[in-house]
Amino acid sequence: MVEVMVDLTEYERRGDLNAPFELTKKHERAQTESERIREAVRCNVARLTWEEYSAGEPCPGCGLPYRDEEPWDSKGTMYFTEEERARYDAEQVRFKEKHGDCHAMRHSIEGSLTTHCGKCCPPPPLSPRQIEKIGRILGPPKQSHELMRWRLRLYCGHMVEKQAHYTHKTLHSAFTVSTPCPECGLDPATIVDAEAIGLVEEPPGAAKPARDASPRRTIRARKPTRAELGAKVRELEAEIERLRRS
Repeated sequence: MVEVMVDLTEYERRGDLNAPFELTKKHERAQTESERIREAVRCNVARLTWEEYSAGEPCPGCGLPYRDEEPWDSKGTMYFTEEERARYDAEQVRFKEKHGDCHAMRHSIEGSLTTHCGKCCPPPPLSPRQIEKIGRILGPPKQSHELMRWRLRLYCGHMVEKQAHYTHKTLHSAFTVSTPCPECGLDPATIVDAEAIGLVEEPPGAAKPARDASPRRTIRARKPTRAELGAKVRELEAEIERLRRS
């Protein structure tokens, strides 16, 4: 058994949730930046399945291959031969002509020169092995007594409650400082005010604290079941898709 102490005073608190709602220039700048970043990576084209990608299907956004037939060695530009320089420059010109006004991120596959636009071209899918590896890193599905409840006031003015693992003690680690609003659909919605308010459930076997006790809880970890691990993989796949979109 591993014991972890949860103290609400250690969690980041932003603003005053009881104060009247008022946006500042700082909030407006943060919202504008969040929207800019979201647009730079937003792609509405469905990505390939792993089977389609493995079969060599081209990018559904631009029609070009993810994996070039002619291999490309990603070495520094100062080491290019004349032929490599000409090939590299031609690809840069092609991308700028096609996606110069997209103002989006770029992505490509190791060993290939062809560059894809984050706005027009969906990224290639993760392999089953990659999904399994990420699942091992993230661990088993989180239990209710491992989730911290946060009360948030968003840029749109709505008050919402969100959950994050109790180890995330700052807004950036828990929500990356913005989150979709379930009330009006604003996405992203910058977090204006926030505070942690307690675990979703008391840890199993935890005694109820005295009225004058500090907001501290003890969490005991247990070994996950096979069914829980399977559920976590499915949850992970859905989370990966959400992250791809955000």
